[in-house]
Amino acid sequence: METSKVVTIPNHWTLPKFSFGQRTKQGVIVGIQYYPPNNLLAGLCNESWRYAVLDKNDFSEVSHLEEQKIQPLTSLELRAELQAEIETCQIEIAIRQQQLEIISNA
Repeated sequence: METSKVVTIPNHWTLPKFSFGQRTKQGVIVGIQYYPPNNLLAGLCNESWRYAVLDKNDFSEVSHLEEQKIQPLTSLELRAELQAEIETCQIEIAIRQQQLEIISNA
């Protein structure tokens, strides 16, 4: 059973534009960090959200991007990505079923 976690964002912060697990043109969002106004780490005068994004072409690479550098997928792009993943999973299931049949017949 999967448990859900709730993240509370203080009222004086802006809300993030993207969420955990969201697919973007850059990859999947795996982390979010808030930089308050006038902070030393951001080097910016205004507040911002930064996102850790798992690269869609290299799953070992995580990029840290500012919110304005993230591009959401269109619904057509998201549909195509999901369909491709489903097809890959169906192929893997067929392979596992063949492996089970071989083991059962041995």
